Amino acid sequence: MFDFGANWQAFSDKRVDITRLDAATRSLQTLLERDSLHGATFLDVGCGSGLFSIAAHCLGATRVVGIDINPRSISTSLQNQARLAPNACLNFQEMSVLDADAMRGLGQFDLVYAWGSLHHTGAMWQAIQNTMHCVAPHGTLVLALYNKHGTSPMWAAIKRHYSRLPRRAQEVVAIPFGGVMYTAKWLVTRQNPLKKERGMDFWYDVIDWLGGYPYEYATKKQVEEFCAKRSFCLKRYFPAQVPTGCNEFVFERE
Repeated sequence: MFDFGANWQAFSDKRVDITRLDAATRSLQTLLERDSLHGATFLDVGCGSGLFSIAAHCLGATRVVGIDINPRSISTSLQNQARLAPNACLNFQEMSVLDADAMRGLGQFDLVYAWGSLHHTGAMWQAIQNTMHCVAPHGTLVLALYNKHGTSPMWAAIKRHYSRLPRRAQEVVAIPFGGVMYTAKWLVTRQNPLKKERGMDFWYDVIDWLGGYPYEYATKKQVEEFCAKRSFCLKRYFPAQVPTGCNEFVFERE
């Protein structure tokens, strides 16, 4: 399994600052079509660097909880909180989204945010269902999941083999792949891949993409139907910029 926590730690040590936090905050506002989260409760599932938990606090959320299975992600989130929002009352917990009892024990939240995390659990549909338990009635669920594409099985094999390489070999492989990824994304989007949204970073996204195993994916229809059967109505949808990128979903619980 890929060490996501190590990647978030490296990203945070070298890239995370107030500018990145501002970008993350703006991306939340755009995705949710809300200028403020004043008075709302917020759960960040797979919090990674903690950047979006901190952004939710900055937007006025009153109770913010971030969970991640990787202990290094939790320590990185606490580090970023100390640097960017030292007076914030945030709660970061080491927890698996696949532990249904632990998830239920968190209670319910007005907004549950699981961006780019549940497809790396090895049991994506169960992870989505467990996450749904944490959404309050009429609350909002944000999901970002890899789009199913003809090349998805190939990428699963590449990621599986990459994750088994020694660290030095991974670094060597990542350098030329970064160039390929840059060129491919530019050809598809006609935009500079270095100008990342959400406060992220191109190079650490390359490492995340190559090493991101377990790896699952789904079509828009599969996700929408799965959620609709569980009384979640799709309110907004943003398709992936590239064929194997993340589709973004904003659901409301009935």
